[in-house]
Amino acid sequence: MAVVAEADPVVTVTRRERERSRECWTGKRAADLNTEQRGQAWSAGYEPGPDGCMVGRDPRTMTPAELLAMGHEPLSPMAVIRAKCLDCCGGSPHEVRLCVAATCPSWPFRLGKNPWRAAPSEEQLEAMRERGRRLADKTAAARSEADKSPPSAIEEALEVV
Repeated sequence: MAVVAEADPVVTVTRRERERSRECWTGKRAADLNTEQRGQAWSAGYEPGPDGCMVGRDPRTMTPAELLAMGHEPLSPMAVIRAKCLDCCGGSPHEVRLCVAATCPSWPFRLGKNPWRAAPSEEQLEAMRERGRRLADKTAAARSEADKSPPSAIEEALEVV
Protein backbone atom coordinates (compact mmCIF):
# COMPACT_ATOMS: atom_id res chain seq x y z
CA MET A 1 0.00 0.00 0.00
CA ALA A 2 1.50 3.32 -1.06
CA VAL A 3 1.57 6.16 1.39
CA VAL A 4 0.44 9.41 -0.13
CA ALA A 5 1.89 12.49 1.45
CA GLU A 6 -0.73 15.03 2.33
CA ALA A 7 -0.26 18.43 0.79
CA ASP A 8 -0.06 21.40 3.09
CA PRO A 9 -3.48 22.95 3.38
CA VAL A 10 -3.81 26.19 1.47
CA VAL A 11 -4.65 29.00 3.85
CA THR A 12 -6.89 31.53 2.19
CA VAL A 13 -7.30 34.86 3.90
CA THR A 14 -10.28 36.83 2.75
CA ARG A 15 -10.37 40.59 2.41
CA ARG A 16 -12.84 40.76 5.31
CA GLU A 17 -10.48 38.77 7.57
CA ARG A 18 -7.66 41.20 6.72
CA GLU A 19 -10.00 44.09 7.57
CA ARG A 20 -10.91 42.52 10.91
CA SER A 21 -7.24 42.13 11.81
CA ARG A 22 -6.72 45.84 11.14
CA GLU A 23 -9.93 46.95 12.86
CA CYS A 24 -8.76 45.60 16.22
CA TRP A 25 -6.82 48.86 16.72
CA THR A 26 -9.82 51.13 16.21
CA GLY A 27 -10.61 53.07 19.38
CA LYS A 28 -7.50 51.86 21.24
CA ARG A 29 -5.50 54.41 23.17
CA ALA A 30 -1.82 54.58 22.22
CA ALA A 31 -0.84 54.90 25.89
CA ASP A 32 -2.41 51.49 26.62
CA LEU A 33 -0.27 49.69 24.01
CA ASN A 34 3.16 48.19 24.57
CA THR A 35 5.99 48.62 22.07
CA GLU A 36 5.18 45.41 20.18
CA GLN A 37 1.50 46.33 19.88
CA ARG A 38 2.39 49.82 18.64
CA GLY A 39 4.55 48.20 15.95
CA GLN A 40 1.70 45.92 14.95
CA ALA A 41 -0.70 48.85 14.83
CA TRP A 42 1.78 50.84 12.70
CA SER A 43 2.08 47.92 10.25
CA ALA A 44 -1.72 47.67 10.13
CA GLY A 45 -1.97 51.33 9.12
CA TYR A 46 -2.57 53.08 12.45
CA GLU A 47 -0.77 55.81 14.36
CA PRO A 48 -1.51 57.76 17.54
CA GLY A 49 -3.91 60.63 16.87
CA PRO A 50 -4.05 64.05 18.50
CA ASP A 51 -6.41 62.77 21.21
CA GLY A 52 -4.23 59.73 21.99
CA CYS A 53 -6.49 57.22 20.19
CA MET A 54 -5.22 55.23 17.25
CA VAL A 55 -6.17 56.77 13.88
CA GLY A 56 -5.45 55.81 10.27
CA ARG A 57 -2.04 56.76 8.91
CA ASP A 58 -1.73 59.18 6.01
CA PRO A 59 -1.30 56.95 2.91
CA ARG A 60 0.61 59.75 1.16
CA THR A 61 3.47 59.18 3.59
CA MET A 62 3.47 55.39 3.25
CA THR A 63 5.61 53.36 0.86
CA PRO A 64 4.02 51.11 -1.77
CA ALA A 65 5.51 48.14 0.11
CA GLU A 66 3.68 49.17 3.29
CA LEU A 67 0.41 49.48 1.41
CA LEU A 68 0.92 46.07 -0.22
CA ALA A 69 1.71 44.52 3.18
CA MET A 70 -1.63 45.85 4.43
CA GLY A 71 -3.40 44.00 1.61
CA HIS A 72 -4.02 46.95 -0.69
CA GLU A 73 -3.46 46.43 -4.39
CA PRO A 74 -2.51 49.07 -6.94
CA LEU A 75 -5.78 50.01 -8.64
CA SER A 76 -6.96 52.83 -10.86
CA PRO A 77 -9.43 55.28 -9.28
CA MET A 78 -12.21 53.83 -11.47
CA ALA A 79 -11.41 50.31 -10.28
CA VAL A 80 -11.49 51.55 -6.67
CA ILE A 81 -14.93 53.07 -7.15
CA ARG A 82 -16.18 49.88 -8.82
CA ALA A 83 -14.77 47.78 -5.95
CA LYS A 84 -16.52 49.98 -3.39
CA CYS A 85 -19.80 49.69 -5.28
CA LEU A 86 -19.43 45.91 -5.35
CA ASP A 87 -18.70 45.96 -1.61
CA CYS A 88 -21.79 48.10 -0.98
CA CYS A 89 -23.96 45.74 -3.05
CA GLY A 90 -22.80 42.52 -1.42
CA GLY A 91 -20.42 41.59 -4.23
CA SER A 92 -23.17 41.36 -6.86
CA PRO A 93 -22.42 43.08 -10.18
CA HIS A 94 -26.11 42.79 -11.03
CA GLU A 95 -27.06 44.74 -7.90
CA VAL A 96 -24.44 47.38 -8.75
CA ARG A 97 -26.14 47.78 -12.14
CA LEU A 98 -29.56 48.11 -10.46
CA CYS A 99 -28.33 50.50 -7.72
CA VAL A 100 -30.94 53.09 -6.73
CA ALA A 101 -28.63 55.23 -4.55
CA ALA A 102 -28.63 57.93 -7.23
CA THR A 103 -27.47 60.60 -4.75
CA CYS A 104 -24.27 58.66 -3.96
CA PRO A 105 -21.23 60.49 -5.42
CA SER A 106 -19.99 57.18 -6.88
CA TRP A 107 -23.29 56.32 -8.59
CA PRO A 108 -22.39 57.64 -12.08
CA PHE A 109 -19.10 55.70 -11.94
CA ARG A 110 -20.46 52.42 -10.54
CA LEU A 111 -20.12 50.48 -13.79
CA GLY A 112 -16.41 51.23 -14.11
CA LYS A 113 -16.61 54.02 -16.70
CA ASN A 114 -16.24 57.76 -16.30
CA PRO A 115 -19.38 59.32 -17.80
CA TRP A 116 -17.79 62.78 -17.83
CA ARG A 117 -14.91 61.76 -20.03
CA ALA A 118 -15.42 62.71 -23.66
CA ALA A 119 -14.96 60.02 -26.29
CA PRO A 120 -11.65 60.34 -28.13
CA SER A 121 -11.78 62.21 -31.43
CA GLU A 122 -11.01 60.46 -34.71
CA GLU A 123 -7.63 62.24 -34.73
CA GLN A 124 -6.81 60.90 -31.23
CA LEU A 125 -7.92 57.39 -32.22
CA GLU A 126 -5.67 57.48 -35.28
CA ALA A 127 -2.72 58.68 -33.15
CA MET A 128 -3.33 55.77 -30.72
CA ARG A 129 -3.47 53.30 -33.61
CA GLU A 130 -0.19 54.66 -35.00
CA ARG A 131 1.50 54.36 -31.59
CA GLY A 132 0.23 50.77 -31.39
CA ARG A 133 1.64 49.96 -34.84
CA ARG A 134 5.04 51.44 -33.94
CA LEU A 135 5.13 49.47 -30.70
CA ALA A 136 4.18 46.25 -32.52
CA ASP A 137 6.92 46.85 -35.11
CA LYS A 138 9.48 47.56 -32.38
CA THR A 139 8.49 44.36 -30.52
CA ALA A 140 8.67 42.28 -33.70
CA ALA A 141 12.12 43.70 -34.51
CA ALA A 142 13.37 42.86 -31.02
CA ARG A 143 12.06 39.31 -31.35
CA SER A 144 13.72 38.80 -34.72
CA GLU A 145 17.02 40.13 -33.29
CA ALA A 146 16.74 37.64 -30.45
CA ASP A 147 16.23 34.84 -32.99
CA LYS A 148 19.43 35.91 -34.81
CA SER A 149 21.56 35.86 -31.64
CA PRO A 150 24.20 33.11 -31.41
CA PRO A 151 22.97 29.94 -29.70
CA SER A 152 23.80 29.49 -26.06
CA ALA A 153 25.83 26.55 -24.78
CA ILE A 154 22.63 24.80 -23.68
CA GLU A 155 21.04 25.23 -27.11
CA GLU A 156 24.22 23.87 -28.77
CA ALA A 157 24.22 20.86 -26.45
CA LEU A 158 20.59 20.15 -27.28
CA GLU A 159 21.34 20.27 -31.02
CA VAL A 160 24.07 17.63 -30.59
CA VAL A 161 21.64 15.20 -28.96
